[in-house]
Formats: sequence, structure tokens, C-alpha cells
Amino acid sequence: MSVYTPVKSAQLHQFLARYELGKLLQFTAIASGITNTNYYLDTETGGFVLTLYEHHSDDELDYILGLQQHLVKRSVRCSEPVPDRRGDLFSTLNQRPAAIIHRLQGQVQPEPGSLHCAVVGAELARFHLAGLDYPGIRPNPRDIDWVIAVTDMLDANLNARDRQLIRTTLQAANQSDLDGLPQGAIHADLFHDNALFIGNELGGILDFDYACSGSFVFDIAVLLNDWCIDNRGGLVTSRVNATLEAYQQQRCLETVEIEVLPLMLRITALRFWLSRLYDKAFPLSGELTFVKSPDSFRELLELRSSQQNETAELLFSQR
Repeated sequence: MSVYTPVKSAQLHQFLARYELGKLLQFTAIASGITNTNYYLDTETGGFVLTLYEHHSDDELDYILGLQQHLVKRSVRCSEPVPDRRGDLFSTLNQRPAAIIHRLQGQVQPEPGSLHCAVVGAELARFHLAGLDYPGIRPNPRDIDWVIAVTDMLDANLNARDRQLIRTTLQAANQSDLDGLPQGAIHADLFHDNALFIGNELGGILDFDYACSGSFVFDIAVLLNDWCIDNRGGLVTSRVNATLEAYQQQRCLETVEIEVLPLMLRITALRFWLSRLYDKAFPLSGELTFVKSPDSFRELLELRSSQQNETAELLFSQR
């Protein structure tokens, strides 16, 4: 949510004329995040987030924003785009596609506990179920083919141990039938800073930039690798159990999903390691920019690879 495309006051007022939001009271740039330009908007009718999309095509935004609208109609707690007077969910601002999103209430939980994990696990399952009849399709923009391509691009930034770690993970992925896993609309980026809580109640899920069509277990692996770990990256049994048990109260995992989870933990760690390494190696320019360190996910991938048997034993107890 860095600022790559500044918005002037006159541009914003002209853009807001498309909406029925009342008088603009304040707008403030948001410095955290990576992908897009974001501003907080306060108007007479409430609080919103203005997003200028730096990389998404119109087709991708049709999927992302349409999915959010679809989920909200099915009572999934997530950020909701605001339609303009014509019913459009995005238009153009300063030569970028732009949308206004209702600002969710709540705060990020910097150290989520078992209760928070259970709440978000249950909501993720409701997300997956609610998205089953969503007609849109968006291939995962950060799939295995992307991993292979980016690995080649980052070769100068990798040492021999890095390359071996990537190679063994890709070999394991190629030996598994990932395409045969249950699939549908997924968030694909549900870190703890992409969910807000009001006390112990979920305010909602936000940041759908990477939402796509993919395997449900990919989403679960992202969740476990971020919400359910100690300060060394080890899985915390109580949080893992709380997450998976709450998820399965809404949607039962198939045996094949549970069996592939240890591998998917490695694949998602690899995906976010390379994504952050790419952002570090090829930074975008902007007024306010924020790049997350890739090191923690490299370490996480190494840990998940070395503790595959222990991880499997923990996760298989959910069968």
C-alpha cells in the first residue's frame, strides 16, 4: 500500500463526483504495504480506502472486486468495494484504474492467539464455500510457473544453497498432483496483517490483490505459516489445531488436502520468499514505498523442508 502514483486534490474531487459519498473531509496517504497506491478517505458518509492499482488489468479487477462484492452478499466478513453512480466498481484516476473500498473497523492482531486463529480459520472456510458459485476465473499470478521464471530472473541474487532449496521444493511439487486438489476462489495472501479484529471478533478480511482461482489448501498453508508460528517459525500446535478444527466445522478437508499440507507449507514459503526477494532486487519508485524482508521466508522454507516428517505428524492428526 505504498504511494507510487500521487493524487492531487483537484483530481480526487473530480473522481469523487462519480460517487454518492458526500463531502470529502480528509485524505491521507498510506505508507505500509507493497503493491498499490492507497489513501484513507473520510467523507460525510464514512471512512473509505482509495486504491490506485499499479499492475492489475481490467479483467483482473473485474475478478478481484467482483469477488469481494460476491462474498459480502453471502455474509463473509471482508472489505467491500463501493459502486459508483453507474454501478461500476472501478474507473480511472491519474491514468490508473482506481476503486473505493469501505474501510473495515478493527485492528491488526500483531500476535494472534488460538482464538484469533480459530475465528479466521472458520471465516476462511466460509469464504471458500461462498466462492464456489462465483463465476469469475483468475489463474494464480504467482503459481509454480511464476516461481520458475522468477528463480531464473533472480539467479544473481541466489547462492548454491538457495538454488538447492528451490530445486528440491520444485521437485517435490512436480511429484504431487496439485492440480487435482479441491479448488475455487482463494485469497492467496491471508497474513495476519490482512485481517482486522475488534477485540476477539473479526472485523473483516482485506487486501484481495492476489485473490485468484486456486487450491483451498494453498490458502490454509499461507494461514498456518503466518498465524500459527512461534518467533522461530515453528508451528504452534494449539494454534494449528484451533485453525484447522474451526475450518473443518465449516468445510471438511479431504484426505488428500491434509496429506499435501506439509508440501504446501513449503510451496507457500517459497512463493513469498521469491516474491519479496524480487521486490527487493527490482524495487519500484514512489513517494512512499515499503518493501518487506525476504529473509524470514527463506528461513521458513528451510525449516519446513528439514522438519517435513514432524510437520506431517502434526497435521495428519486432523484426519
